[in-house]
Amino acid sequence: MTATTAPSLAQRRFTLPTVPASVPLARREARKLLADWLTEAEETLADAALLTLSELVTNSVRHAAITSPLSDIALTLTPDVLIIAVHDRHPAIPAPRSKAHADGSGGRGLAIVAALAEEAGGELRVVADEDALGKTSTVRLPR
Repeated sequence: MTATTAPSLAQRRFTLPTVPASVPLARREARKLLADWLTEAEETLADAALLTLSELVTNSVRHAAITSPLSDIALTLTPDVLIIAVHDRHPAIPAPRSKAHADGSGGRGLAIVAALAEEAGGELRVVADEDALGKTSTVRLPR
């Protein structure tokens, strides 16, 4: 998982099986945390964070489940940014796609996350583990 440079106000880490049922489970856990952490004025930030988390966990489920039975999730709140990080043990480093898969099976989730982060003034980064056998997808959303 990635480290933050600013002191965190709150942080929560949890590990879930890399299975489809974990997507709504991660979203429910994050919704509860964000309700405690953020103000009502930050509702748009919470919505962006929930969509981001759903897409990142979905990517792990769809693409990493065979090599990564577990996904690690971290939510970190600093005075300036909300950080969402999802780690799995699949070596492929995904890149946002400009077009969906021709068979209609998706393919635009990471592009949506990247665009959402950029629009908010944040960023998406996908960084390989030191052993190159896994990666962490991290989105920083300014408060």
